[in-house]
Amino acid sequence: MNKHAVSIKWSDEDNGFIASIPGVQALSAFGNTNEKALSELKIAAEAYFESLKKAGKTIPLENKVISFSGQIRLRMSKSLHAALSNEAEEEGVSLNTYMVTLLSERHIEQKLLKKISELEKMLKSNNFSVESDDYSSSRQIGRIEETKERYRNKKK
Repeated sequence: MNKHAVSIKWSDEDNGFIASIPGVQALSAFGNTNEKALSELKIAAEAYFESLKKAGKTIPLENKVISFSGQIRLRMSKSLHAALSNEAEEEGVSLNTYMVTLLSERHIEQKLLKKISELEKMLKSNNFSVESDDYSSSRQIGRIEETKERYRNKKK
């Protein structure tokens, strides 16, 4: 487990910490503290990797921290480029700022919709009834789009 990344999370279900190596399925360890969970994971990982070696199987690659530049080259159609440029100009911001804003909003929207879906599943599994129309992903997206459109029309 020399250079593998480790994830330690609290588990309400287990009432303790669960340590794992991202990307290595079915390998985790429990502890009442972060330190105990990590210690147990080191023992389990050592045994697991040793068994892989003995069986002639490949050991999962080590996860390393990757630094990102914050820059990306993006290709798009000329019509989309023109539309985004025009909208950025209407908003009074650079094309870069406008696109980052759109990406950020969409990213947050997706995270929220995923959380809503997880909550729906949890409620249903605990025998709570959920009005699916109120939490429908497509309906939520429609509401967000309507709100954006009303906002844009108010600015004009």
